[in-house]
Amino acid sequence: MRLDGKRFLVTGGTGFIGSFVVGGLLDAGAAEVVVFDVEPRGDGAEISQERTRLVAGDVRDTDAVRHAVEGVDGVFHLAVLPLRPCADDPRLCLEVNVVGTYNVVEAAADAHGRPKVVFSSASSVYGDTQATMDETHPLDGRTMYAASKVAGEYFLRAFQDSQGLQYVVLRYMNVYGPRQAGGLIASVLARLRAGESPVIQGDGSQSFDFVHVADVATANLRAMESDVSGETFNVGSGGEVTVRAIVERLIDLTGADVDPVYDSETRVLMTRRVGSNDRAVRTLGWRPEIDLDRGLRDIVSAAS
Repeated sequence: MRLDGKRFLVTGGTGFIGSFVVGGLLDAGAAEVVVFDVEPRGDGAEISQERTRLVAGDVRDTDAVRHAVEGVDGVFHLAVLPLRPCADDPRLCLEVNVVGTYNVVEAAADAHGRPKVVFSSASSVYGDTQATMDETHPLDGRTMYAASKVAGEYFLRAFQDSQGLQYVVLRYMNVYGPRQAGGLIASVLARLRAGESPVIQGDGSQSFDFVHVADVATANLRAMESDVSGETFNVGSGGEVTVRAIVERLIDLTGADVDPVYDSETRVLMTRRVGSNDRAVRTLGWRPEIDLDRGLRDIVSAAS
């Protein structure tokens, strides 16, 4: 589907990834973007434009979701309770990530015109593995967050089979970038700005694929534009870097006069999570454009 002149709903649209998706849709000429969020923040440039409609709503509210979905051509479902809060409050995870996702998927399937859904899943569904994962890798997630994402993926399958709902699932690797409130890079920079040593759990050999939020937003747009439906794609940079290397690079870029502190007591939950992005590159015509060094430089420059 063409993006220009169309109407879209972005749940979690004022969040970290959601705000970049909204900006990308506006740049692509979308006629209107409905920005649906439980606590919408209208201070971003992409949110304040006249082609956006800010809606305060909760994905657990079926009536609010159904109203927001009506009349749109596509739905980007990004509203989520993140990993750590899911572990702290599993029942809230169930309500937001499972029931809330069901509400969005059901509303899309029942809506006039049946808008296509692009669902933000996560590499957490694969669990901890030394393999470089492609989309056929077994789902072995062991967290509530991972379980909730698997549930969302299977809801989409069910509604496609029963009602012909079109959808694409995107499994993100480690997303980073400007405006990120949490995560490794944000927490390390916060300590460096405070003149404190960053803390590394274990020996820092844990390795991940870090993908820039702008590239993730572009993957969302390509998924909506494509004729592909009922498919799942990893969204990652195609690279791999250790936690120790990230921390050392941030110390170098900020010029901080500190050394990292290693915490050998805290259990390391994940040792490696790296996925192949070949399928997304080949099928969606998407390719990440921002390498890690450029991304880190931009974040440090923006924060200084």
